[in-house]
Amino acid sequence: MVVVISAPRRRRSPPWFGAETRRALLAGLVVAGLALLAGWPYWRHHPAAAATTLVSCTAIAVAGVLLGTGARTRRTGLLFVAASACWAVNWAASWDATIGPILSPYAQADFYLAIAVGVLLYPGGRLEYLADRVWTVLACVILCCCPTALWVTSEPEWAAFRGESVWWPAPFPDREVFRVVLWASAVLYVLLALSYAVVLILRLPRMSRMRRMLTLPVAVVLAFVGISAALTQRPIMEDSIPLDDLLGVYVVQGAMAALLPLTLLASALRIRIGELTVAGRMLRLTAPVSVERVRDALRDVLRDPTLELWFWAPTEQTYVDTTGRPVALGPDDGLDADPKENGVYGGVHDGGHDEGGRWRRRVRGAAGDPLAVVELGGALRDHGSLVEAALAAGGRALETARLQASVHAGLEQVRSAYRRLVRAEAVERERLARDLHDGAQQRLLALGAMLGTLEAVTGDPAVKEHARVCRAELVEALAELRSLAREVQPALLVQDGLGPALEVVAERVGIRVKLDVTPRRFSREIESTLYSVLCETLSYAVDRARATQVDVRVGHEDGRLAVEVTCDGTGSRDPATDLAGLSGRVGALRGQMEIGGGPGAGTTVRMDLPCE
Repeated sequence: MVVVISAPRRRRSPPWFGAETRRALLAGLVVAGLALLAGWPYWRHHPAAAATTLVSCTAIAVAGVLLGTGARTRRTGLLFVAASACWAVNWAASWDATIGPILSPYAQADFYLAIAVGVLLYPGGRLEYLADRVWTVLACVILCCCPTALWVTSEPEWAAFRGESVWWPAPFPDREVFRVVLWASAVLYVLLALSYAVVLILRLPRMSRMRRMLTLPVAVVLAFVGISAALTQRPIMEDSIPLDDLLGVYVVQGAMAALLPLTLLASALRIRIGELTVAGRMLRLTAPVSVERVRDALRDVLRDPTLELWFWAPTEQTYVDTTGRPVALGPDDGLDADPKENGVYGGVHDGGHDEGGRWRRRVRGAAGDPLAVVELGGALRDHGSLVEAALAAGGRALETARLQASVHAGLEQVRSAYRRLVRAEAVERERLARDLHDGAQQRLLALGAMLGTLEAVTGDPAVKEHARVCRAELVEALAELRSLAREVQPALLVQDGLGPALEVVAERVGIRVKLDVTPRRFSREIESTLYSVLCETLSYAVDRARATQVDVRVGHEDGRLAVEVTCDGTGSRDPATDLAGLSGRVGALRGQMEIGGGPGAGTTVRMDLPCE
């Protein structure tokens, strides 16, 4: 299927017009002629019944040919054409001669069987459910055996046929048995119609919303026609009924059956109107254009809340999602290995579908360059024309959204690079803290022990004093080194997490700090970055804002960290200016930072970042 995205083009005529329509009308006229010939002895005296039946046969044949133009509705269309021919042959009973009477019951049974199975195949083109297949087998058995049992156990005049040339084998005629067969056939027909209604009801919950909208009216009408036909069949299932009464019931059943093609055409017209109005809906839903709006507009128009949209980023040479993250589309997605080769101009390529029944399609721009990949529910395969119309109508918006997605992809690359730096910084902090603890601190401790030994064993007062002074200086240097190691990477942060590490910091700042920190542990880079950001925020609250109280809250919900720091300090400058450098660290972890307050209003810092 090809869709022009940017360049205007002459729209291809839909299958409801042109050669297909002429072919459908011709088929309808042929079937009407066959019905006119088959029922001529009856039509001569009943023109109204003739008009009703001829219109019914023509409508079913026309609907069948038009449905046959679709790839997935071809089988339904062929069955409808066959049904219209069977209903025409059914009227051969009016001649009351030769094989017409014995052929009529089979033609009537085949008519209802073809119509019923055709609806079960609509619009997917196959019997998808076990109940559909079981009912089809039972219907074939019942609708074949009942007419056979009628002529096997009866004389032709018992079944309303009294012509001298009627061919009616009747190998085992028995009036009582014939009445039992009539009664059993009537019951089986009613049960078959009711079970068909149950099968249709069972199908509806398992269908997609769009398919349900398409098939529900047809299913309701067919259930009505089937049950009505079964009920109207019962009065004529009596022995020695006049032929005119039998044919009169056929007229009523044919008139009701005419509702079916009208309903099918109404459903098709509804889809066509949806295709024509999709352009306006896409324009309304995508204004102003953004990546998320285009995706949500397609979800709304196609009634698929699971629809996903990925855009081609030419600089990165990959597809990205709505946030700019690269998406790895595997080789089994139905997409070409090189998204720029073998492309159809301005087209949409039918992709593959995964185990969950998803359907992926690649969209190209007017210049033939890759534009996007759309992943849809598998049920939308039955509505390819609507998908085509939606993508064509949203072509301009897709082009604009692709540019935005490319910008997002560039920003995502910057974030990724910054994230790698943050991760490397966390690793380096941990290494430096370990080196300070295991290297310099241990050497200083050993040196202090040596000075203590020297002070203890020497007898020279001057040497003893110098050793004591050196040891005191060494203790102060060791304390400063430990403080530096704690600032580089606190051991509590690595061992116990963010809460205990912040408690130590709160004790050292010299003002009242209220902590409410979740005990949950997070990744190394998140804890390290958040610790350093909170330490700098507390330092700002004490040194620049002159705060007397600080509240720190760190919570976790739905895979995200929510951090809030508030203090009563006023400061003399805009806090957003002093703390602007912290937003880059938070943004590197795909988080957001908001700084509020100012002179006389206190300071509030909020952070929100993913932690899964």
